[in-house]
Amino acid sequence: MIGGAIELCGANANADGPREIKTESGKPVVLANFLNVTANCGSHPGPVPVPKLRERPAHGVVDLQIVAADVAATDACPARKVPSIALFYTPSKDFVGKDSVQVEFETGDNKLPALSFLITV
Repeated sequence: MIGGAIELCGANANADGPREIKTESGKPVVLANFLNVTANCGSHPGPVPVPKLRERPAHGVVDLQIVAADVAATDACPARKVPSIALFYTPSKDFVGKDSVQVEFETGDNKLPALSFLITV
């Protein structure tokens, strides 16, 4: 994970297709954590591209929070917590069905592929 990472929670689709996420009606779910672990074993992260919604969900909302992510120990570094950006999806009240979200990243000149999520509530 050194040098940058995107940790996808609940991702079980192939890299080219949308990541499939499941949740219950009215229950928020983590779509992804975005973090950049530095090589010096510190708890201060490197720069992280800012996620931006390309496609908003039709039946819910996406929230962004700064959270503490657990980073596993390696041969060179102990386990630690580092700040990360987490995206959460919360379905609209009483919604049951499928929804989708697309996220792109503001990175200046570097182009990162957009991420797509298919959410089943």
